[in-house]
Amino acid sequence: MFINRIIRTSGLFLLTGLVQMGAMASEGFIEEIVVTAQKREQSVQSVAISIKALMAETLETIGADSLDDIARLVPSMSMTDLSRGGNNVQIRGLGSNVASVGTVAIYNDGVIAVDRIQSSGTFAEQDSALYDVERVEVLRGPQGTLYGEGSFGGVINIRSRRPNSEKFEASLTANWFNMDKGSSDNFDYAGMVNVPIVEDKLAVRLVGFEYDHKGYIDVVNVLPLFFGLAPELIAEDANTEKVSGGRAMISWTPSDSFDATLIYKTQKTKIGISNFDSPDLIELVNLLAGTTFRPSFTQAAFSAEFGSSNKTDEAILELNVDLGIGTLTSITGIGEVDISSLSGLESNSEAFSEEIRLVSNDEGAFNWIVGAYYRSAEKDIDFTGFEFRGDKLDQWSVFGEIYWPLSDNVTATLGVRYAEHDVEIEDRINGLPVVKDSFNNFAPKLAIDWQVDPSMLVYASISSGFRAGGANVDESLGTDPNYSVGFDADEIWNYEIGLKKSFWDNKLTVNAAVFYIDWSDIQIDRAISSLVTPPIQFIVVNGEEAHSFGVEADIYIRPAEGWEIVLGGSVLEAQYDGGFIDSATAGLGVALDGQTLPNTPEWLINASLEKNFAIGGSGLEGYVRGDFTARDSSFADVPNDAPAGGNFKSGSFETVNLRAGLRKDRWEIQFFATNIFREEGSSFNFFDGGFGDVHVLIKPRTVGLNLKLHTN
Repeated sequence: MFINRIIRTSGLFLLTGLVQMGAMASEGFIEEIVVTAQKREQSVQSVAISIKALMAETLETIGADSLDDIARLVPSMSMTDLSRGGNNVQIRGLGSNVASVGTVAIYNDGVIAVDRIQSSGTFAEQDSALYDVERVEVLRGPQGTLYGEGSFGGVINIRSRRPNSEKFEASLTANWFNMDKGSSDNFDYAGMVNVPIVEDKLAVRLVGFEYDHKGYIDVVNVLPLFFGLAPELIAEDANTEKVSGGRAMISWTPSDSFDATLIYKTQKTKIGISNFDSPDLIELVNLLAGTTFRPSFTQAAFSAEFGSSNKTDEAILELNVDLGIGTLTSITGIGEVDISSLSGLESNSEAFSEEIRLVSNDEGAFNWIVGAYYRSAEKDIDFTGFEFRGDKLDQWSVFGEIYWPLSDNVTATLGVRYAEHDVEIEDRINGLPVVKDSFNNFAPKLAIDWQVDPSMLVYASISSGFRAGGANVDESLGTDPNYSVGFDADEIWNYEIGLKKSFWDNKLTVNAAVFYIDWSDIQIDRAISSLVTPPIQFIVVNGEEAHSFGVEADIYIRPAEGWEIVLGGSVLEAQYDGGFIDSATAGLGVALDGQTLPNTPEWLINASLEKNFAIGGSGLEGYVRGDFTARDSSFADVPNDAPAGGNFKSGSFETVNLRAGLRKDRWEIQFFATNIFREEGSSFNFFDGGFGDVHVLIKPRTVGLNLKLHTN
């Protein structure tokens, strides 16, 4: 029944496009999109990798303000949204356990997230506000040679709009919305001012934003029940989200051969509870206490205290010098993240990074890129006022790619990256010795691309990616034979064939890729014996293997002026190929062969239809847009079957969003409705000990208005 709905919905979008193709207008072409995925400006259709680029116009139309808005438009990309900054992004099925860092690297203006370090875990992806962003590039598959550690499953590049030294610009947007299960008291405000100081040479751009979302999940304190007292409703709509911050940028271009941009970013996020409910436990509480709390959209807590805050400050300096043979680029990043919660957990992360690269000028047949990278990061964690843990990482690498023309229309790419990592973990609360370890990795790449004609590119590639190794706190003191102080980097090999083809004077574009990924030495949790802690203690080890095999496609149709249709989808099989996992609750030695990797839906589908039209001779332009997203079920962890009859499997779900607006010259007003059919989906199910299943919920139906004012 569900598949039939998908077929009917996708068929409707495609049929609409095919009907319109019968009246193709000459101006209905698909515009060229320029990306910097390979650290040089290129048309997206000439880049021999699988990439989805979301431009500013699309981001503004859909009201994108977080990674969750991006994920539903990109095949092969899925996301578990526990909270802003507490999410988990997957690409091509490379799901990971909670203890490991994520498998996708997220770069903002050329710098990876400040708090990307082992102790941050998987659910700690940087999630910056997306106001006044030029584009978001999602690179699917490993990008080990050009991006290094962290680009294991792919890369998300977010590029802010740069200061414009040619003219004054300003914009202001206000957003109000009402959310089912929640409140109508939700507001967003954002604004931008761009001021040229010296024409064509110097400009300043200031961006500010503030989001105030009231939430849709209630929280009940069930702890009193254990003392014979009545549980109490602590707060309604408690998964609140308040985000405030901005960017200050200054760009200087004194000559045609040199430019510099300095960016300062700050963002403060206050979160109530995370976006999950616990219906089994609430139903049990209702049965025992005679209460009538709603089971769904209600979270059971064991304390009356909840909430956390996260503050990020970051400075980035980018310098570009034209040396004739190529462009020398330096990107320096320095940042700090402070996190605190009412539970008593506090942390401070600091990071410094420097990348220097020289990119050939594309004037000759033979092109290349060479570079070096260094990053130092550390994180200190305190709990209830006591020093808890220290985590440090130092890494450096050198990298390069050459693009060798084998003929007029066939190019070979050969790339390699060598990296070294030093890690250090300290268990301060137990006073145990500092654990140190070092690792090194090679990440090669070989690709062949064939420009069959100006409208068609075919490529094949073999590439690798890796995730840095780490160290375990020395808690076993040698009492367990399975214990390993250090764990190595895990790595993948990606084998891929891709096609990029345009038809009918670029009115239809099809980009597709088939891939097979081998994943070895997977970092995974393992239970050990310990003298310091109770008998079961989890550490990270290597040893398991897995694969991911799939196909992904993006189809763009612009059949006539004012029409745009986008279809996308991915199907994959992501499974372990062997090995065992120790589990304190499921028993020792659970076989992993054939188990699905965590948080990896088998299929993802997205479809969008947008129509722009003039309203008489008034100068008004109207538009309507529909977005459809469908996601298959996934498993939260391995083994896929949760212990004691619990459920690690989230169900499949589909959502439909609608938007309609009017715009003229310097203003725009939009009505929007998201999840209009009130789908109660979950992107992540986990089993909370003996208290039943827990669901990470997608946002319920939301309706609202958006007003934009801007200069021409």
